[in-house]
Amino acid sequence: MKQKKALLFLLTLIFLFQSLVFGQIKESRVELLQQELDSVIAPVRESGITVCAKVMHADLNKTLYEYKPETEVIPASITKLITAACSLSKLGQSYNLSTIVYTDDYNMKEGIINGNLYIKGFGDPDFSSVDLKDLSDNLLKLGIKEITGNIIADESFFDNDYYTLSNSYKGDTGPSYWPLVNALAFNKNKSRNPALSAANELAGNLTSGGVKMDGTIIEGTTPKGSKEIAKFSHTIYDVLSNMCKESDNHSAITMFKLVGAKYKDSPGTISKGQEAIQSFLTELGVDRYSYEILEGSGLTRYNKVNADMYMKVLKYMYDDRFLFDYFMNALSIAGKEGTLRNRMIGTQAEGNVYGKTGTLNGVSSLTGYVIDKDNEVLLFFIVMNGFGGNANSMRSVQDTFCETLAGFSGK
Repeated sequence: MKQKKALLFLLTLIFLFQSLVFGQIKESRVELLQQELDSVIAPVRESGITVCAKVMHADLNKTLYEYKPETEVIPASITKLITAACSLSKLGQSYNLSTIVYTDDYNMKEGIINGNLYIKGFGDPDFSSVDLKDLSDNLLKLGIKEITGNIIADESFFDNDYYTLSNSYKGDTGPSYWPLVNALAFNKNKSRNPALSAANELAGNLTSGGVKMDGTIIEGTTPKGSKEIAKFSHTIYDVLSNMCKESDNHSAITMFKLVGAKYKDSPGTISKGQEAIQSFLTELGVDRYSYEILEGSGLTRYNKVNADMYMKVLKYMYDDRFLFDYFMNALSIAGKEGTLRNRMIGTQAEGNVYGKTGTLNGVSSLTGYVIDKDNEVLLFFIVMNGFGGNANSMRSVQDTFCETLAGFSGK
């Protein structure tokens, strides 16, 4: 026992010594890093543009750089990073987003459904014709020959407020930018009524497979106790990866409503999504009065955030060893894929920045993780608000900011 205590004491001393030495070396490097980053953002800052920036070491939880980290800024599409983090935290990495076919005929004798067929969506934003063909084939494998009732499209898992905050706030993003969001999405909702489009295509697939259809296609609600007979699902990682890498607004608002429905109950609504996000951020110690997240895509200019909030989210996800790989790899990768595919190519940042971009008129943002020269992870956030013209010059500053971090060594 005494030997174990002595060994533990020795290991503790070694750890403290290494931490002290590392900290001293780090401080000498941090000052240089701060000078470099100050020079990177100086031209933007001095031109009167609002800049909010912060960098932290993920393992040490140490601030390496900050510039007005509490400043309230419009985030644009980096809002999706919060939506993704909340979704993974609340739903888990094994969650699947499903579209399910039910029937109210429990017997289905001799391949005949004496009743209705229901296709119900549970908030999968990526459900497509290819997926519906797979679902239809699974139904045909059951030996269905005839359906005497109707095929009913059920989108009741969400409310019918299809266009979110469109026209809700004066001077906000125009109505044409807001996607149609419903629980039974189909082919990214390119049609006016995606739920009915899905039900019509299902009927066509079944007819082509030799099924006799006696009824019609209508909208409705699946009765309680109906029998599930087929299902198609996408993994939460696949959905969040597409959402973040391609900055898909439709997917983000859908996930916002979905996490609201799971956090509270169905139907999913924007207000329930807001409650889910607030619960998540409160658990992380974020002051409720320091931000406003009204929807999950970043389309609204009335979302307000700051760098300190994002540091807590990025750090929380980094510390969760079960979720972090899913989360980080769902982000765009500099010079490789997603909205960062054409940025930072040929620099130390290429392949070492995992981030989420954001753009609105007068807003440019970038946040995420950087793997530095020591192969250690840094958390970063840099947002510009209030510039004129396009965002290319702002992106150039962000890229240089990240390139500097990727070349940083604390040793």
